[in-house]
Amino acid sequence: MPLKTPNFWKHRGFIAYILMPFSALYFFGHKLKTCFSSPYNSSLPVICIGGVVAGGSGKTPVLHAVLKILRKNNLCRNPVILTRGYGGTMKGPTAIDPHTHNSKDVGDEALLHAAHANVIVSLNRAHGAKLAQAMGADLILMDDGLQNNTLEKTMSFLVIDAEQGLGNGYMIPAGPLREPLNDALSKCVAIIQTNGKGDFIQKKTTFKTDLKIISSHDKTIPYFAFSGIGYPEKFKKTLEQNGFNLAGFKSYADHHPYSVEDLDELLQLSQNARLITTVKDFVRVPESYQGQIEVLEIELDFENEDEIVACLKKGLGR
Repeated sequence: MPLKTPNFWKHRGFIAYILMPFSALYFFGHKLKTCFSSPYNSSLPVICIGGVVAGGSGKTPVLHAVLKILRKNNLCRNPVILTRGYGGTMKGPTAIDPHTHNSKDVGDEALLHAAHANVIVSLNRAHGAKLAQAMGADLILMDDGLQNNTLEKTMSFLVIDAEQGLGNGYMIPAGPLREPLNDALSKCVAIIQTNGKGDFIQKKTTFKTDLKIISSHDKTIPYFAFSGIGYPEKFKKTLEQNGFNLAGFKSYADHHPYSVEDLDELLQLSQNARLITTVKDFVRVPESYQGQIEVLEIELDFENEDEIVACLKKGLGR
């Protein structure tokens, strides 16, 4: 069942301290799993867009931005996006069809990716990579999976939201970290930074991004916003910073599967305001309600595109 990001992950308080022994167990379990796994070495180059914080760093739009650059610079012709399909029931490996699969089958992120490239959902990433090879792919873009050791990566990028940061700096469940920061940094060629201008981490090459809204909206009318992502307050802040007149806002747990009851409640809460949500939330909304909801579409641009192009070319040996 999806859960909301705990508030105590932001601070080093009492609850975080008493959960520290469980964080130690999580850490040793992660280390043992890594030590006893043997990653599959695919014949295809594998680029991982990963994170160290549980949810909400902006990996999905970053992956799409990287894909756009790869295509623009002829670094791939037939890429496949490989994802575990979080929130879906299918274990795969399955090449998804957005016309037949829904978010309950493959998760919301897989459906978003399908608008950009062929997508494989596979809980076992090695099996997914083998399917990509069979499909004639020439490159695998791995959505998340920095902590997954079943597939060898050609190069990895660590996505960090500079405003969100690393929370209290503790590992799950005392904090939001999936592994120690230094462990994550050691696996990556660079950081891709979202939501902030300053260098969040000085000791690693950092590529900064700018968020751009690409959908059109009438900002003279009131909106009632809702979201169930890792840090839904980020969506609210984006709307406010871009001049939307917010009549209200309701947050849900990350990957929340919206029901008819949820939408009826939202319509009642919104009164005369127009409902608006994220692209990721929209694919989890019952189809019969989608016509009553606006979607905020965004994309990320790299501040210094030439630098990340050079990094990609070097990593891919081009």
